[in-house]
Amino acid sequence: MTVTASRGAAWTSLSLVFFVAALFASLPLLAAVNLVWDAPHLAQMAVWSPAWGILSIVGVLAAARFAFGAWLRPSPMAIGVAAVGLGLSAIVNVVLQQWEMTRFGITEPELVGPTAALFAVLTGLAVAAFGALLAPRRLIAWPLAAAALGFLGVSVIVVSNIPGLRDGLAAESWPLAIWVGISGLYALAAMGLVIRRALDRSGETASS
Repeated sequence: MTVTASRGAAWTSLSLVFFVAALFASLPLLAAVNLVWDAPHLAQMAVWSPAWGILSIVGVLAAARFAFGAWLRPSPMAIGVAAVGLGLSAIVNVVLQQWEMTRFGITEPELVGPTAALFAVLTGLAVAAFGALLAPRRLIAWPLAAAALGFLGVSVIVVSNIPGLRDGLAAESWPLAIWVGISGLYALAAMGLVIRRALDRSGETASS
């Protein structure tokens, strides 16, 4: 396997392209599923994040194969961090839309501000953390930067919800508040694992 800075940059760039492409690929996939199974709207939203994330992760692996000439084998930690993040993204998306329906009777991103993007940012963070935990350590800089951007995005969204706590929470708002808080904890944990990997000097393998 050839590992150089230029190939690392190519891998990162291709992974980003695949991430965006996966978003657009997941939309017709959901439409196709709905043709076969007349799924409720919330069920479709629950499937969206995992579909987008899994397609993106496949893209990260394929980009590595193209850039390095060999497949990178993800560690259990990388798979676990990605799986938890994508599952959390799906839950947040569903809970937020349930809350919107209860509070406003409709689901519109404009009604909830930055929180509407939380599921997407969680998906991006999960994929970026996967890439950072997959990358050869000497090429971790770009995936680390992507994970840091995702961490910053989640943090900003979580902090933007804090002022709403001053007036207390209605009963129907507790599930959303809890899952937003869990999202912040996930972002902190995922970023911590990525930083630990970046600082690890004990050795380097292409698959860890």
